[in-house]
Amino acid sequence: DDDVVARADELGLAMIFTGARHFNH
Repeated sequence: DDDVVARADELGLAMIFTGARHFNH
């Protein structure tokens, strides 16, 4: 389960960074 949570965190961070990147531009 920890592996799934870690993967979800990575995806969440990726989406946040991508969204922030688009938002800044």
